[in-house]
Amino acid sequence: MSTSYSMWPVVLIPYNMPLYKGMKDEFLMMSLLIPGPRAPGKDIDVYLRPLIEELKELWNGVETYDTYTKETFKMHAALMWTINDFPALSNLFGWTTKGYGACPTCLYDTDSKRIQSKICYMGHRRYLHNDHPYRRSKLFDGKSETHTKPREWSGAQLHADLTKLEHNFDKFGKHPSKRKRKRNNEEGNWVKRSIFFELPYWHKLLIRHNIDVMHVEKNICDSVLGTLMNIDGKNKDTEKAREDLRDLNIRKELHLIRNGSTIIKPQACYNLSSDEKKRFCNFLKNVKFQVCSSALLMIQVCSRLGFPIYFPYIYTALLMIQVCSSALNLDFSTVNDSGRADFPYIF
Repeated sequence: MSTSYSMWPVVLIPYNMPLYKGMKDEFLMMSLLIPGPRAPGKDIDVYLRPLIEELKELWNGVETYDTYTKETFKMHAALMWTINDFPALSNLFGWTTKGYGACPTCLYDTDSKRIQSKICYMGHRRYLHNDHPYRRSKLFDGKSETHTKPREWSGAQLHADLTKLEHNFDKFGKHPSKRKRKRNNEEGNWVKRSIFFELPYWHKLLIRHNIDVMHVEKNICDSVLGTLMNIDGKNKDTEKAREDLRDLNIRKELHLIRNGSTIIKPQACYNLSSDEKKRFCNFLKNVKFQVCSSALLMIQVCSRLGFPIYFPYIYTALLMIQVCSSALNLDFSTVNDSGRADFPYIF
């Protein structure tokens, strides 16, 4: 999809109100509306400057009139975190989300490698316990995992690191040279010192940036179900993916088989058969959820292999039950007093 124009809204949500009120239109405050032919990129700090100055003033306190008590008081306010999609995280956080060191959590310890025409990110088993059997398995990337999980950076450590590197960053716009500026190992993937670090409390926050859960749920649901049900455009088990397995020398039972001009793609254990797809769709048809997904919408899954608007959130929530139940030690089969299951709130 090509876009001829860009519009970036910056909306503030009051968190000292009940969520069912704070998310209503009358309580949302649009502090900025950034227009332009292109996205502002890392120069978004220029537009955020007025907002940051007001946030500093609110942190110190401003005289406010209470219409209920008819009194004046000093109100203090703080920015708790930002909510954005993953590409925007680079502009707000200052660590680019592209290239070999793209992970904004692992930072300098990002484990990545080049395969064919893209970069893949490995080392997920580092987060497992040292005695976990998956660490010894070579089925994932052809070798066992011996590394510990990446270092956890506090806000104060990030602030100190950025202060040392601040002189390396270009102020605004692209590098004046036509060639890309070379980076040293000390600089990592930092492209700027985020303007949010000017807030006196920002480096003390445990969580500073959040990824919009709507995008995460939908993307995961589309990828998982698209692969299981072999949906064109959503299936991640492509011929290129099978070639990557061959290049990595893993999962030999899934490698493409070439017979002259014919390419045979072996059936994977996670691909559903036609009968299994029908059974899966019949299951969806008969499920009743609190989001009022009608049986008619569920039938469309079987007829078109598409998904209703609420389905990604339902499926991902059910998936999170299986992932989190052992750690949370909760009984998800029970229903609370209002007749609603607890898992959506936990997720």
